Amino acid sequence: MARVLFLTWNGAGNQPPAVAVAQALRVRGHQITFAGYRNQQRYFEDRGFRFVQMGRSSDAWSDESQERMFDIKVNTAWASSHHIEDVPRLLAHERSDVIVVDCLMFGALASAERLHVPAVTLVHSAPGALMPPKGKFERLILDAVNAVRREAGLLAVASLYEAWERLPAMCNSIRELDPLAAGAPASLVYLGPLLEKVQPSGWMPPWAADDDRPLVLVSFSTGPYWDQTSRITRTLKALARENCRVLVTGAESLASADVPPNAAIVGHVPHDEVLPRTAVTVTHAGHGTVTASLRHGVPLICLPNPAADQPLLAQQVEAIGAGIALDGDNATAEDIRTAARCVLSQERYAETARMLAKVISSAPGVAAAADRLERVCSFP
Repeated sequence: MARVLFLTWNGAGNQPPAVAVAQALRVRGHQITFAGYRNQQRYFEDRGFRFVQMGRSSDAWSDESQERMFDIKVNTAWASSHHIEDVPRLLAHERSDVIVVDCLMFGALASAERLHVPAVTLVHSAPGALMPPKGKFERLILDAVNAVRREAGLLAVASLYEAWERLPAMCNSIRELDPLAAGAPASLVYLGPLLEKVQPSGWMPPWAADDDRPLVLVSFSTGPYWDQTSRITRTLKALARENCRVLVTGAESLASADVPPNAAIVGHVPHDEVLPRTAVTVTHAGHGTVTASLRHGVPLICLPNPAADQPLLAQQVEAIGAGIALDGDNATAEDIRTAARCVLSQERYAETARMLAKVISSAPGVAAAADRLERVCSFP
């Protein structure tokens, strides 16, 4: 048995793949601990995992101000000098055999590099969409990352990819979704979506069994950082008079007056229970929803939030022919309606999605991630 420590932070799409790998390792008899921030504790304990707080960096994330959230994440999670102290303290206390570090925790990566401990980077999206070299995200945080690296006694890096290349890296995606796959870090291996095992919800569709209208899944971010109400209401308006059924997840607070007769709203339904019945997904283009849809051969209409990997993932979905990308902030109901009609009526989108489903089904997956971690620290 080995002791595996996952270092994570409170994003949205970064946590499920870490849970998936942890579940696979637990089945093999290894001892799992997650370390992160106070606002994550319930998430991991609800999934049956031991959770400890990072320490100084967790204490520093006490301000949940949305206006300051980017700076808070930079200073406490993404480029935190606190990690130089927190990580060795955690390793000494937990006596970990290997650590799995979220790819955006560059202070923790620097600490692992400095300490020469068995460690693996977990890249939770396609690298070329999440943080392309010279992209906006890199421009915003590279100086802060290098300040932490210098504090740790390490050399500065010219790009964020360089920080990843110091350790083995596992990617929760496929090459086809990475717009810059040809230039991905040399240490990175694409494993395909790493899927968390979830209990069946018991959800049943609210429509008659013989209702053969195409089903449109409307699934936007459930993370705490974006208000998705406008995207959802514009989508409902777009589809209100169309010959389809509309299932909206994660929008319980939406006023009933905004819900047309052909739509239903649920709090949460596991993707695998809905997508086999789905004709098209309308989404913010988060990596988890994109890959879940494509795994079931479902094409997409993307209304990305102007942050993280969403805009570039949306563009890549359109570039490979698996859907249509719109301006998430400004697309009108008419724009969304036109896109929906196009995707539903032109078989080429579904054909591409089904091709990508085959690619995903043949990807190494979570078992290969567990194998890789066992090799990194030479588990018996």
